Amino acid sequence: MEQLKVITHNLPPIVRDPLIALIGQECYTTLIYNLDLSSTQCIKLTISKGLGLGIVLGGAIVKVPQIIKIVSNKSAKGLSLSSYVLDTASLGITVAYNLRNGFPWSTYGENVFLLAQNVVITILITAFSSSSFRLPILASLLILSVASSYYLSNLATIPTLQFLAASCIPLSLLSKVPQILTNFRNSSTGQLSAFLVFNSLIGCLARVFTTMTETGDNVLWWGFVLAAGLNAVLALQMAAYWSEDEKKLPGAVKEKRALSAAAGGGSGKETRIEVNEKEKLAAPAAGTNSPLRPSSPSTTPKRYVRKLD
Repeated sequence: MEQLKVITHNLPPIVRDPLIALIGQECYTTLIYNLDLSSTQCIKLTISKGLGLGIVLGGAIVKVPQIIKIVSNKSAKGLSLSSYVLDTASLGITVAYNLRNGFPWSTYGENVFLLAQNVVITILITAFSSSSFRLPILASLLILSVASSYYLSNLATIPTLQFLAASCIPLSLLSKVPQILTNFRNSSTGQLSAFLVFNSLIGCLARVFTTMTETGDNVLWWGFVLAAGLNAVLALQMAAYWSEDEKKLPGAVKEKRALSAAAGGGSGKETRIEVNEKEKLAAPAAGTNSPLRPSSPSTTPKRYVRKLD
């Protein structure tokens, strides 16, 4: 242990300063500088900070595969627009509530990234929609988003934000219900990303721990508990319908191959048929036999007649 203390007592600033900023001077001195693991509170805080940092980093990319999947397939089939609109509203309120209360970035930072990614996905769903009202819908959503952001950041009071944060619990739950119903109705998860679903479940479960450890806010804690429950339902649907989606793939692949073969021109068989038809049409010019009936040797001898003068 004393040999390890020689290292921890001489950590370079590039390592020491970020650790102090993450877990605080007191817990840094106790756990790292003195290697004292008897402080349960510091251990819980360090675990919470580590989980929070991981969630924030994961939140920065968690919905990127979903965006790539929509763009590459040029389709948002199976994704519920109402689900993403509700989820975006819930995230906006949550971010404003945490910012105005001055909570640590590690307890809510991923929501900022999720909010930005949700806006992109909502735009893509609207853009790839077959509805003739997609442009008015998109314009309305953008105007509403800008107005809501300004109100939550500057005008709303803390009690109002607390009320809105409490209302985010049913709002967040309702945001997932349309997607669950869409999956159930289609017996398929469509373009829904498995990476997104399972990472959202893991993130919510981790947030249950970090929220209680670092903020003690019951409103946020219950929100994550209930969100984890519905994310678990989506994860079960993803697992249940996975085989159904796989069964649909081979048929589509076969159809694509058949279309590709037809578009690529005639095969050798078609070419041979065309050549045979040309040979049959040319046959009468070469001989007297019909191309449609094979010739047979004559059984009667030919007669010659001599003309008499």
